[in-house]
Amino acid sequence: MICIYGKWRVGNGLERFCQYNHISYEVKDDADNFTDFSRYSVIVPSPGITPSHRIYQTGKIIGELDFVYGFLPKGFKILSVTGTDGKSTTAWILYNLLKMEYGEDRVFLSGNFEIPFAETVTIIQERWFKTGYIVLEVSSFMSYNITSFKSTHSIFTNFEIDHLNWHTDLQEYFDAKIRLFENTTGISCINEQVFQRAKAWDLNISQHIPNIRFFGTNHILKDRTDGENIIISNRKKYILSETHFSGLHNAMNILSCTLITNVLKICSKRTWEYLKNISGLAHRMEQVIVKNGITFIDDSKSTSAQSLLAALWSFEDKNTYLIAGGSDKWDSFEHLGVMLQEKVKHAELIGATRKTIWEICKQKGVSFHYSESMDEAVRLSAQAAKQGDNILLSPGCASFGMFRDYLDRANKFREAIEKI
Repeated sequence: MICIYGKWRVGNGLERFCQYNHISYEVKDDADNFTDFSRYSVIVPSPGITPSHRIYQTGKIIGELDFVYGFLPKGFKILSVTGTDGKSTTAWILYNLLKMEYGEDRVFLSGNFEIPFAETVTIIQERWFKTGYIVLEVSSFMSYNITSFKSTHSIFTNFEIDHLNWHTDLQEYFDAKIRLFENTTGISCINEQVFQRAKAWDLNISQHIPNIRFFGTNHILKDRTDGENIIISNRKKYILSETHFSGLHNAMNILSCTLITNVLKICSKRTWEYLKNISGLAHRMEQVIVKNGITFIDDSKSTSAQSLLAALWSFEDKNTYLIAGGSDKWDSFEHLGVMLQEKVKHAELIGATRKTIWEICKQKGVSFHYSESMDEAVRLSAQAAKQGDNILLSPGCASFGMFRDYLDRANKFREAIEKI
């Protein structure tokens, strides 16, 4: 008998997986006020449950990835994507590249990207597929418990301070990320910035990772980008401005994806044609509507200070009304000061981190206001904005507290726009 601990998306996926594979299970969460776990041989927690939770004291914890991995047909390749920022966009681009090359019915997008790994494996079992590809977005919560799970190839987009409300310290956060690459059998594509940050913060980086292929902006790297030209093995392959993406961060995302397609020996000319036809990710700098000459932009996928920075970097002028803030992950926002000053006309601040961002706005002379709801933030921004301005939802924080998840936050933003 196993215990699935958590009743939200991952819990539902695990429940379906157990039903298909005739595994006896029970589902519990904190609301059950359940303390006797002696009857269970295994406890599979939802990723959001921290290691300080009492279930970890049982010694019976197995993460979702490990629990499900052994049921995946051996002919499948797992292409994992992790990092502090950009992992959703990178996973989306890679998924579309592979889907165009290999066909939609043999490529799956899974993990932190809304569809749990357990649900994806169940779908593959139900369809009796023996070969294919899974692009798996992996959060540090998911990789924390990895022991037996293995990726074929993996991408590490970047590394910044994040999730210190879940991990005990930065070393634990780093180790959780690195564990994915220790368990990668093929190529690990890692942004050189990852180890630069780790060294700057005096983290232990002695872990053994075979077959690393570094990428970045350094001109001495054979796999690099200057923000426009994307160079693989010292040869210019792709041009960012000829895609639907913009910004250095997206050039890096595309660079990492095309390193994987290169490793998989997909023709670079076909890859180039595929790239031209890939649109941006929903809720990531997505234009919702233009009303009265004001552009409303949904960047609800922005869950860290670094992703907020990337969003603000996309604007050329100081013409943005920003809606930011959310649950506190102990992220650092100090480095956003100059960008807020240069790009933001006014900020409507929401959630638990609003006071933290308020201090920075105050220091930099950026107009701001506390809003108690998304409706209030959108309404006040729309009243003040003029033709040619942008109203940008880019929280830079997780959604918990005010919203169920980033999708709920995005929906509340769009509902508020409709009320104007």
